[in-house]
Amino acid sequence: MRLPVKRWLDRWNAYWFPRTTTFSLAVARIVAVAAQLFWFNDPLESHLNFLEKNPEFINPELLISAIAAVVSREAFFNPEVFIVLYWVTVIAGISALVGFLTRTSIFVFASGTWILIAHLYSYGDRHHPQAIFAIVLMLLAFAPSGESLSVDALIRRRRDRAAGRTTAPDERVQTAMWPLKLAHVLLAWGYFSTGITKIIFGGLDWVNGYTLQAYTFSDAINREIPLGIWLGQQHTLAILLSIFTVLFETFFFVSLILPWTAPFFFITGLFFQIGLFVTAGHTFFQHMVLLVLLLFLLAPPWWQALLNKYFNLYPSVGARQQASTPPGSSSGQAATAKAVTEG
Repeated sequence: MRLPVKRWLDRWNAYWFPRTTTFSLAVARIVAVAAQLFWFNDPLESHLNFLEKNPEFINPELLISAIAAVVSREAFFNPEVFIVLYWVTVIAGISALVGFLTRTSIFVFASGTWILIAHLYSYGDRHHPQAIFAIVLMLLAFAPSGESLSVDALIRRRRDRAAGRTTAPDERVQTAMWPLKLAHVLLAWGYFSTGITKIIFGGLDWVNGYTLQAYTFSDAINREIPLGIWLGQQHTLAILLSIFTVLFETFFFVSLILPWTAPFFFITGLFFQIGLFVTAGHTFFQHMVLLVLLLFLLAPPWWQALLNKYFNLYPSVGARQQASTPPGSSSGQAATAKAVTEG
């Protein structure tokens, strides 16, 4: 029994903790933090408006209820505290962006972001595009997100040079990819839950075309989107898009089981979210950012191979290994697999 268990543990560790450089994680940190800081961050005025006009929460989020259970509403949920909270979050975000005290900065930034999002959603209006993205921000605090492309890395290199030590610029670690892997899992779970909900509660009615027409037409009318108004009048197209939506959302998890399909699902998901935005005004921009990050950072061989084909920018380690190993040999296949895994 020990050998099968060890084999499964090896597979588990190989999936979550492949040896890679920290470059991809650093890029994910910069893009995710910048997006939240400059694109997704709600203005301070929104929070102050809710605080000043609402003496009570309408439907407090779990995080807000937990804070209110420890600290009274009057002591924490007031304009003075939220002004400080907002600017501490912004400063921590800028620090995380440049990679100074990176893990601490990201933790503070993610914590503040969680509180601010939960606060806005405690007054009766709830949405869910931010949830997965906010979780991913917190994940970055528990990974070596500041080991590359950061002020922390610059300071460390200077200290090493002063002490006469040399630091390998492409040092590989086993803890750099799991946040991106988990982001992939969270997206798959999110899509699956929405897809299976349509099947369970909507059944065949959801793919009859009329349901999608009604939703699209209503959203497009309210938001004055001409393309959505046109789509809401195309019954046959609505049937096809309904079937596509259910299939895509329900089977997105296949990209976890068959990694070679992941780029296709990421690209499809990106166009799916863009389509929802231009036809119905659904602003799942956080999903779009995550899909782009996963497309280029989690499954890089596809675009590296493309660039290498035309520009020779990413010479294949596997090809070099195979050049020195007889074709078809087990060692050559293992070397190629190892090279792809290490990315």
